[in-house]
Amino acid sequence: MSVRRTVARALAVGALLALAACGAGAPQGADGKVVLRVGDQLGVIKATLDSAGEGQPADYTIQWSNFTAGPPIIAAQTGGSLDVGWMAETPLVFAQAAGSPVKVVGVSRPSDKPGERQGFPYALVVLPDSPLRSVADLRGKAVAVRSGTVLQYMLARQLAQAGLGLNDVKTLEVTSLGTSLLDKGAADAQTVNEPFLTQMLETGKVRVLAPGGPPVTPGFGYVVASDKALADPKRAKAIGDLVVRLARANLWQNAHAAQAAPALAKIYRTDPRIAQRIIERTPSVFAPIDGTVIAAHQQEADLFHKEGLIRNRLDAGAIFDTRFNPLIQRVEDNR
Repeated sequence: MSVRRTVARALAVGALLALAACGAGAPQGADGKVVLRVGDQLGVIKATLDSAGEGQPADYTIQWSNFTAGPPIIAAQTGGSLDVGWMAETPLVFAQAAGSPVKVVGVSRPSDKPGERQGFPYALVVLPDSPLRSVADLRGKAVAVRSGTVLQYMLARQLAQAGLGLNDVKTLEVTSLGTSLLDKGAADAQTVNEPFLTQMLETGKVRVLAPGGPPVTPGFGYVVASDKALADPKRAKAIGDLVVRLARANLWQNAHAAQAAPALAKIYRTDPRIAQRIIERTPSVFAPIDGTVIAAHQQEADLFHKEGLIRNRLDAGAIFDTRFNPLIQRVEDNR
């Protein structure tokens, strides 16, 4: 099966999962408040907001739905059952290529505070006793990856740096969390993200073949809103407030990793010590959407175009809505 068909199948499956998770109708608040329907991943941003005391807005209500990746969130927004979603940057490349009615309204980046960032958010890993020692060794090997996600972009970038492309390896679609294909011997290498990466590294279950995050990938987190929600003044105001709350919550979490860890540990089903380590390894901060963000996204879109995963070259700037930049700048100014 071609890489393009694999991505298409993954996005189609995501659409079905999204409809099942969220339903089709927009909810109505009995108290007259706006109900903002938000797609989370594993409950992480909800836990972050709640730990920081930012999870209970007064002027609107948040209705949460949980997903395991960005593509099904995009599918739910396209189908009209979500207003906002949280994800890494890659799903937006495919969303724009497909004409999905969504925009990026907020961006978090890895913290550049000296000494604060201690690790990387995802990686290409192998079993500890694997004979593979470099990405160049992957030619002709089987690599497990979830299509349409930042893990696919990380793999494409790692391969490109080694003089290879996605067609030089056999990609296997990951349909569950963890490293099942690697453990079974079906894959020679596998892409892994948090919260699994830190847990596996702490226990010695895997060895990092190549790290992700800067400078391999930008490590962005995107707040994505549907065009329909942004066109509604009341809903758009709530979206802006949510972005601000996320920005403040991230700053609080960076400074209070030990206090934030127990809530995340429950979600990750791990020890609070591991959850704290995850926070400390990959702290992030929100910043206004600027030319550096758009340029990095353009580079990503161009790589997928070169690999043949999207047909036409995209204008990356068209997927961003900067209306909330002043609100984010205000948070930055008050740090």
